[in-house]
Amino acid sequence: MGLHESFPAYGGRGPSDLRLGIALGTVATIFMVLRIYVRLRMNKFGTTALIWSLVAWVFTTLTQIFGIISVLHGLGNHITIVQEAGELHHFLLFTWITVFFFNLAIPTGKVAVAAFLIEMNSQSNPKIRRSLILVAAVNIIVNIPQVLLVWFQCSPPNALWDPLLQSQCDHRKSVYYTYFVGAVAAISDIYLAVIPITMLVPLRIDKTLKWGLSFLMGCGVFAGAAAIVRTWAAKFIMSEDSSYGVGILFRWGEVEEWIVLITMSIPPVWPLFRPLTHHFIKSTASRSHPQYKQDGYYGNYGSTTRGNPSIAPPIVTTTISISSQKGGPASATTVRPSSSADSLSRCGEDEPETTHTILSHNGDPEGWVEMSHLKEQNRT
Repeated sequence: MGLHESFPAYGGRGPSDLRLGIALGTVATIFMVLRIYVRLRMNKFGTTALIWSLVAWVFTTLTQIFGIISVLHGLGNHITIVQEAGELHHFLLFTWITVFFFNLAIPTGKVAVAAFLIEMNSQSNPKIRRSLILVAAVNIIVNIPQVLLVWFQCSPPNALWDPLLQSQCDHRKSVYYTYFVGAVAAISDIYLAVIPITMLVPLRIDKTLKWGLSFLMGCGVFAGAAAIVRTWAAKFIMSEDSSYGVGILFRWGEVEEWIVLITMSIPPVWPLFRPLTHHFIKSTASRSHPQYKQDGYYGNYGSTTRGNPSIAPPIVTTTISISSQKGGPASATTVRPSSSADSLSRCGEDEPETTHTILSHNGDPEGWVEMSHLKEQNRT
């Protein structure tokens, strides 16, 4: 027996919304499990951001669960079909519960992203730190009325899910305020996606890694685009075929929520994928930098009178680490194979400070990036 037989109001755009939400939710949940594993087993960085992320994940999961129940009772299907199936009461009840948790999940996700970027930035750039705090605070403040307005659209409040009392509800204030909150959410998503790129671009690291990470973290702009679409779709709450139109709002709302959680989880789980990226970077470097020849002029240059094999040029890789001291500067560490030339190459350089990183693995000093004093680094 299929879902259509068990839930006669199920249909329209609802099934595709349901599949999309489950797929994105599964990916986001896997990332959250990996984040917890990395935090417990590999490094101690990012506890505050992880806690906020877990709260956002709980609210988003509750939104998705009640959204699925709403879809089964007619969300995304035409209102005439919902009425004929006698599911209008359940559709209204579960849809507004979904909206309630959605209004909690959206600002929490923004705060989680801001918390991670604040921890990544530490005290290195006070302006960025203050701007991130401002983004988090604004999203919390503007969403408090949004959460409360859900339950005060009707008089009495239970008319919200009573089909016979819908004439006593006025959704205009809630919808108009949704436009404002949606604009704030879209701008916040775009800003939170651009800030980490501005942190990465000035760093002197492998270009493939730099632009790859910039692209992955910049995918948050898709959450901003989704916020714009779902804000536009809020007008369908007041339409005659509201159950069908609100399906658009639900689809893009779940895309926004899950993409925020997915993109913000990429840097913390990087230690698990770092060996793969290093292999790719080394392969790229070997193709772009030819090895020394073993004969002729270069062969004589690379050999010794004792018959030792020629010495290949050392492979130089640049990694980024985060200072273990609060507010400490970030450092770009050059890692070379052990050789007699190291003592000369290090001449005049300061000893690196003790570091801990988001992306470190088994104590290696290689990892994620905290920005600080980039201008001073670039002058050296």
